[in-house]
Amino acid sequence: MKAFPFLTDYVNETFFNEKTRWDYIFLRPVLQVFYFFLRIFLFPFKYLLHRRPYGFEARCIDGVLAFGMKYLATIEAVEMVVRHVQIEPLLYRHLLAEDSQIEGTRRKFNGIDGDYNVDSLREMIRNNLTIGHDELSYELVDRFDKDAFLADLDRIRHRMPEDHMLFSKRAMDATRAHSLQLIGVTNVVIMIVIVITIFGDLRTTVKALNSFDSDAVLLWAMKHLYAHDQTVLTDLDFYLQGETNRGHYNSNVFFSSP
Repeated sequence: MKAFPFLTDYVNETFFNEKTRWDYIFLRPVLQVFYFFLRIFLFPFKYLLHRRPYGFEARCIDGVLAFGMKYLATIEAVEMVVRHVQIEPLLYRHLLAEDSQIEGTRRKFNGIDGDYNVDSLREMIRNNLTIGHDELSYELVDRFDKDAFLADLDRIRHRMPEDHMLFSKRAMDATRAHSLQLIGVTNVVIMIVIVITIFGDLRTTVKALNSFDSDAVLLWAMKHLYAHDQTVLTDLDFYLQGETNRGHYNSNVFFSSP
């Protein structure tokens, strides 16, 4: 596992500790080879019989995710997942103009302006957390206004994003109480991708596994926000190189760098 100077100490330390885990050494290669062949067989099947959702997909995906978080995943892996779920919409809110906020009830785990207090695993299942989260990338691209962002640039620079630590993470209590601590964060990420591929309809699966358009928007915005800070600009230049945390899903089954 590699440590990168452009990532936070928390992320580097979490993945550095993966090196000695049994599941990283033995289970990860098996899962990657399995996923390679799974795609070969499942995508033609989905094209013929499962192009559109039948209605059970989201609950199955989040049900399996919740089971794994409660009984199999390490606390560190669950914390990484919860942080990711909460931080991503906060970053998007920070970059969007204030008048772009959608009025109405804040939906749980859905929409950039949604409610991301992770109070229980049952809430995750009821509110379609995984698919809702993957839609955020597309929502940002739809709502982002370049001219409004540039006009608000100074104000955005002087305000702080919301703090994810103020959001509830009580769902992690189930992991602390029941988990066997078998699966680390690397394999949790791979298993989430596998579960989406198995249960999702073709359209949802393709959208979920390619929901990275927001990366380009974020990098462009960050380049403007930190135009005066050469250190940050250097980090951004290296942030999305060829070998990334998604490369091994789409390019090479035998390499992994989460």
